[in-house]
Amino acid sequence: MVGFGLIQELGLLGVGTVAGLLGGLFGIGGGIIMIPALVIFCGDAYGPDSFHLYKLAAISTSIVLSLPAAIRHSQAKAVVFRMLPPLLPAAVLGVVAGVGLANTMVGEHTVILKRIFGTVLLATVAFNVQQEWRALRGEVHFRKSCPMPGRRLLLAAVVGFPAGLTAGLLGVGGGIWAVPVQRQLLGIRIRNAIANSSVLVVCIALATAGLLSYVVGKLPNALSAWQGWWLALWLAPGALVGGWCGASLTHRLPVRLVRYGLHVLLAGAGLRLILA
Repeated sequence: MVGFGLIQELGLLGVGTVAGLLGGLFGIGGGIIMIPALVIFCGDAYGPDSFHLYKLAAISTSIVLSLPAAIRHSQAKAVVFRMLPPLLPAAVLGVVAGVGLANTMVGEHTVILKRIFGTVLLATVAFNVQQEWRALRGEVHFRKSCPMPGRRLLLAAVVGFPAGLTAGLLGVGGGIWAVPVQRQLLGIRIRNAIANSSVLVVCIALATAGLLSYVVGKLPNALSAWQGWWLALWLAPGALVGGWCGASLTHRLPVRLVRYGLHVLLAGAGLRLILA
């Protein structure tokens, strides 16, 4: 197992805190912050399949991050619970498909997975910037009203399965897909979309962490799932505090300026992964 000094351990605590704050604030699992940070911070310290280990660490931490956020959103009565039954099974199926696909990109092919992750980050930023532009022009979303109730298949196909697929493939919680799709394509209010996503991410993270723990131990480069859990141990305390604070801030602060900063951060991380 790779050991770290005090500075590195404090760095992991800081990464977890920032990821938790942004995750709770925007309804994302935090992996979108943690995985690029671990790649930059740790490099290939665990060998050529280190990226898969960082995915496990990030998605495991997302459980701790998203649970307090989901509780906080539930207390604020922002979660639309009748939307969850079609979302959760579809998301788990997506996780299985995503982990299976990621398992084909190991060893020297892990760089492909890194570049896919970087491309997803840049696409996420581009999409959100375009939606900000629409919002400034008064075009808030593509639908005038939410298609609920009664559109369970639509919710499963458009929100649940792709969110799980993203989580299984990239190790992120799925919120980067679930929040904008609910908002822009289904006409759900942003605070409800974030709240729903936080609950969804908890379930996705549990399924992904369990499946990845098994898959990582089967990789040819002698990785142990315990190494991922050890990294998560250092990320989790900050993520726990940050997730609770971020979820509270969602209901108190205008988040536009923070979102702009997040776009810059994600764009830089995406370029770093693509050019690595």
